[in-house]
Amino acid sequence: MSVEQTTGPGVQGEFLVRPDGTVRGDDGASGALAAALPYTGRLARRMGELVGAGDLRLMEAFGGRRLTVGVTWTPAGEGTFRALMTPLEPRTVPSFVVVGGADTAATVDHCVHRLAAVPGVLWSSIVTADSRVIAAVGEQQGLHPLAEVGNRMLAILRSLEDQHATGHMRLRFEHGTVIGASLGRHALVGFASTAEDATLVGVIDEVRAVLAGHDLASVTAGLEPSVEEQAAPADAPVAAVVRPPAPVGARYRGAARAERAGKRSLFGR
Repeated sequence: MSVEQTTGPGVQGEFLVRPDGTVRGDDGASGALAAALPYTGRLARRMGELVGAGDLRLMEAFGGRRLTVGVTWTPAGEGTFRALMTPLEPRTVPSFVVVGGADTAATVDHCVHRLAAVPGVLWSSIVTADSRVIAAVGEQQGLHPLAEVGNRMLAILRSLEDQHATGHMRLRFEHGTVIGASLGRHALVGFASTAEDATLVGVIDEVRAVLAGHDLASVTAGLEPSVEEQAAPADAPVAAVVRPPAPVGARYRGAARAERAGKRSLFGR
């Protein structure tokens, strides 16, 4: 991936990734962050199909700073990514007194209900690193789509961790927003029509505090497939979470073809 250094000091942190892989501007990471965006964009775009939210329009990652990426797509499905990095005000994470919660499965269930209780949030779930949905509540709880959404969110969070200290993500689609936050090796994922930023951040902090002392991988009971899913032909297994490929054009083209061959959505049947 080539990089054009065309911006001045006044716009440092702003850059553009074109469909052909060239970059205009400075990503502050020697091109590594810019190289990750086409990969994360393809992962995120599929989520819109899975949850019936339409096409991807904006990606936002929050950590030590805020990364905002506007996305436009060509008819061939290639993305243009306009990214802006801005500082965030230092924030002190409040401490929480967790009463009870010895049962991990019950605690996980409490946490997904806690996020779903935020006004504007339509559903929430927790997906483990091995793509198991161990808890979900809300309007859309199909087992296979939720597992794939969670798996893709984990891949996005991990692909940005090395270059951008990601605390949580918001993926804005035409008809709603997918929210994601890392819980160690696992992910909290939700879908919102509207939701206040401050409220979401507070609840994510709370869920992380409540689950901090729990081994989520130990939860063996997860969601059971619905009658419709049991009757449907088995889909191919969801691909394991992987790191983004090296920034080489041919490999990106191969990754795009492989992803388009992935399994189809079960939402909207």
